[in-house]
Amino acid sequence: MASNTYAAVGNKEDVSDIITNISPEDTPLYSKIGRSKASQVTHEWLEDILGEPRENKNPEGYTYFTMNAEPRTRLNNYTQIMHRGIQVTDTQEIVLKYGLRSEIAYQMQKELKGLAFDCERALLTQDTKVLGSMDEARQFGGLPYWIVTNILSNGGTPRALTFDLINNALEQVWVAGGKPTILLVSPRNKRIVSTFTAGHTKFMNGNTTKKLSQVISVLETDFGIVQCMTDRFMPDDIVYGLSPEYIKKAFLRNFKTGELPKISDMARRYVNGEWTLEMRAEKAHFKIEDLDGIVPAA
Repeated sequence: MASNTYAAVGNKEDVSDIITNISPEDTPLYSKIGRSKASQVTHEWLEDILGEPRENKNPEGYTYFTMNAEPRTRLNNYTQIMHRGIQVTDTQEIVLKYGLRSEIAYQMQKELKGLAFDCERALLTQDTKVLGSMDEARQFGGLPYWIVTNILSNGGTPRALTFDLINNALEQVWVAGGKPTILLVSPRNKRIVSTFTAGHTKFMNGNTTKKLSQVISVLETDFGIVQCMTDRFMPDDIVYGLSPEYIKKAFLRNFKTGELPKISDMARRYVNGEWTLEMRAEKAHFKIEDLDGIVPAA
């Protein structure tokens, strides 16, 4: 039996669970997407498409006919090991402190939130996937790697984010069979969205009322209701339109905390896990790029 997955032969293939929300306010995408299960460092899944509609009419007495079925597409992403650890001297742990009893417990809470930030950042910034080796860390491909079909660019020339631009992107995905329900934006672009006041735009408070509001939580478009979510890791030059039901976080090893062996006069704790992004139905999402990030003057 080999001692690592790179040299092993005979490991079972993957098919597809998860982690609990750590900081839902600061990690909106990570907290919003569903859970799946990975069983191998190369996590695989199948993607199928409905196919194009066609004119369908036949005369009386027609002869039955059949067509070859379209094969499903096999996709994969690599699991990524994430780790954080801290150490506190035994003296610091036992002395009296203002506002807390245990230094090690306090520091571990900070590391857990920091790990949630790491997860959110990985989802939004990792534009390549790396298989890695015993000397190189594996890396999963995030949204920049996977969303390649419905991209609305402007040839590198910055332009304003407008309601019509969002509608155009939604229409493109609609034609492809998707229906995004989340608009993921930077804080600056959230301010820009909040300036949309055209007559065909309705401002909504949550999902229940339709009263005019200075802050937009939900945007009503020609293609349905879209929730506008602000993410601290989104750049100002792009926005994403996402269908969260097709995005999963697949865990090979759920995050866990542990205590490291005692080798000195200090306590050492860690948290780690291994997971990847499972991106289904890539055509159900969009990306608008080449945005200038300028808030219109009042």
